[in-house]
Amino acid sequence: MKESLNGKLQLSEGYLAFVADDAKSCNFVLPLYTVRRVERINSGTHNFALSILNWHQMKLILQINGHKVTFEKFCNTIRDNLKNQVRYMKNLRSFLSTCFSEALLVDPKKDISTGGLGLIFGFPGDVKKLRDRYKTKLWIEYLQTNGRNLTLVKVPYFSKLVRVGLPNKLRGEIWELCSGAIFLRFVNDGMYEKLQKDNAGKVSLSTEEIEKDLNRSLPEYPAYQTKEGINTLRRVLTAYSWKDPELGYCQAMNIVASAILIYMSEEQAFWTLSVLCDRLIPGYYSTSMYGAILDQIIFEHYVQNKMPLLYEHFQNVDVQLSVACLPWFLSLYINSMPLLFAFRVLDCFFMEGPRVLFQIGLKIFLINSAILKINGDELLTITDDGQFIHVLKKYFSTLDQPAHPNNKNQKIREITKFNELMMVAFKEFSNITTESVIELRKTHQFKVIHNIESFTKRGQIRNLKDTSKFSKNDISIIYDKFYNAQFYGKQKSVRNDSRMDLNTFYRFLGSISSWAKLDDENLTKENGSPRDNQGRRLVGYEFIHKLFIHFDQSQSGGLTLQDVICGLGKIIFGDLMSRIELFFNLHDSDLDGYLFKEEILQMSESFLFIFRNRHDDGHLGSVSNFIRNAFEYTDSHNLRMSLPSFRMVVLADGYLEEFFDSGFASSFQFIEPTEERSKGLGREIFNALMSDGMRLAEKFGKRINHAKPKSHIPSSPDQNNSSNSNRNDMTSHVQSLESSNNNAESSNYNDSSSLMPRNNSQDSFISVESQKSSKMQRNESPVSFGSDEEDDGLMQEVDRLLSEFSIDENGKKLTLFL
Repeated sequence: MKESLNGKLQLSEGYLAFVADDAKSCNFVLPLYTVRRVERINSGTHNFALSILNWHQMKLILQINGHKVTFEKFCNTIRDNLKNQVRYMKNLRSFLSTCFSEALLVDPKKDISTGGLGLIFGFPGDVKKLRDRYKTKLWIEYLQTNGRNLTLVKVPYFSKLVRVGLPNKLRGEIWELCSGAIFLRFVNDGMYEKLQKDNAGKVSLSTEEIEKDLNRSLPEYPAYQTKEGINTLRRVLTAYSWKDPELGYCQAMNIVASAILIYMSEEQAFWTLSVLCDRLIPGYYSTSMYGAILDQIIFEHYVQNKMPLLYEHFQNVDVQLSVACLPWFLSLYINSMPLLFAFRVLDCFFMEGPRVLFQIGLKIFLINSAILKINGDELLTITDDGQFIHVLKKYFSTLDQPAHPNNKNQKIREITKFNELMMVAFKEFSNITTESVIELRKTHQFKVIHNIESFTKRGQIRNLKDTSKFSKNDISIIYDKFYNAQFYGKQKSVRNDSRMDLNTFYRFLGSISSWAKLDDENLTKENGSPRDNQGRRLVGYEFIHKLFIHFDQSQSGGLTLQDVICGLGKIIFGDLMSRIELFFNLHDSDLDGYLFKEEILQMSESFLFIFRNRHDDGHLGSVSNFIRNAFEYTDSHNLRMSLPSFRMVVLADGYLEEFFDSGFASSFQFIEPTEERSKGLGREIFNALMSDGMRLAEKFGKRINHAKPKSHIPSSPDQNNSSNSNRNDMTSHVQSLESSNNNAESSNYNDSSSLMPRNNSQDSFISVESQKSSKMQRNESPVSFGSDEEDDGLMQEVDRLLSEFSIDENGKKLTLFL
């Protein structure tokens, strides 16, 4: 079979990716560490052609329509990249031994030793009814023709095989391949075991939560009624919690992990879970579940547009779609459908793959909409949430029954309700596009963020034990300022809990009181003493620290919202005498009931610090009188002043008396400008993005620090001409020029169509020849290489490399030989 296709080609340091223009005819991502040989072809029709032979004996012929200079630059780049990948080759043979497709083509009847819990406890469903053997036969034919695991080429027949249901033993590998987790697993060889070893015996909040949920994870499956199954699930979840401590563990992760472990080994499941949380469904398993909530709003939008009568009925009877639908999204239907059908949904979900950073498989929306479409008539009769859930549960329990039992046509009678559901999802709602989902997410994301913030805020305020006579409005403002200070302070803080540390308390107090406001940018410290932008020491600065200690009643080193409200309440709603006593106690460092000379001087500095921004000079005379009177009233023998004496000194000065009577309390202002309110929105999302950015920056910096000059890409025609003598040696008999790009994240884009829509992509002409041979020619010894733990993104590689060369010609052609 010979077919002409147009497409785009992209080359990175570790991968060669292609997608046809229609994004359906053909696409693949070829790791350069699976390339055996590259040859330059002299073609009469096409002047610029390369032949690439991969590990599984499939020949790819790339014919590039463009200028000679551009082609030469491409040749040099791929040659140098292949050389740099040789060192990664030693792990390839052992890695492929963990892929079932390798054993399947050698001996389909041979049992495999590595895989999921299903190999021990059995797979859900009847193998004969599922026609597992026949499906396996079809996959053998496909894999022989189109490559397998790391070298697989996707053609339209691939999606058809996935949609009819995957064979049990091959399902885990196809999930891993479609999601891109297979590349993560290769480039991070040994990381899963290292996480287990390094964190053995450690306990965290996440591990405690995991222990609570272990016995509630698919209890109907036999493996999770045994210690072996529970321990397997525990290891995967705890390893992920240590890998991503920011996320740690969230409920519903156990459901998804327990499901994929039936078909995957622990390491496969670990990396697939990473792809799910990081790329496929980001934000689903965060504290606020903002990703799932956002997609719920988009789902309701589709229901409103495509089924307006049903949506209007739900609005009239006050039925919330999220009551039933949110669990669908969080568990990927595993908890809603019988397991057999839920895995069929996962087959299609993983095949869709990640398109952009915040994207989820459209299949989820299609299925949800299809369910409501099929049950539309019955749903129009419901009047409350309970009836809504009952109707849907009833439908899910009958998915294995015939959809049309009384039809005269036997083939139609054999169609089950699940098959009908899938057909409705793919046909009637095929116009739901990636672009429309992305646009709706952009439209609704700030609404979701605001709603989450409002809900969290109401909950925390409602749970306060003591509001200290503050009004609801004042409590609301204190809450906003507390968490605004927390949010911006955490960027420089190592604290991961919700308590406010001292540095953050400085920021918070400065937002509600002008005397406590400090210019952080101009603030410097010499020998621990804060100084302003003119180098003058800020006396009394320690007063804020004293307040912090006083507010921290639990002596935990951090302040909760309750601590702050109680502390401020004592100041604002106290009386003259209580505030005088508070000042005395703040400066009585040894708590002996007396102020000694040094403590009296510190109090005078506190007064000067609080009064420093006042325009009048009255405070200078009052502080001077305070010092003079304080020493007059001290015990002449021990130079100490008691609380009664301190009251006399304060009340003897009208300026200080007015300060303690009303000035100190009124210095706290709970007014929040409009622009301040928006700062609190989206803290969790911004934190997640900041965390991702910091990780990326750290990895990129590590790569720069360790990088060595490995190749030179000519940047001018003269340089290209100077290297012509070397280009005829382009036939690189690199017996296993295979390397995994140091980027695990690139693997997430295994659905190569996600890689292609870029303006500087390579137009190409490609030929694929599959050599069906019962004997794999693997006598060559792989070249040894060292493992690289760096995880640089494929997209970052592509951006960098394509900035060095690009082909803008419009002529393009691809031929696919099968």
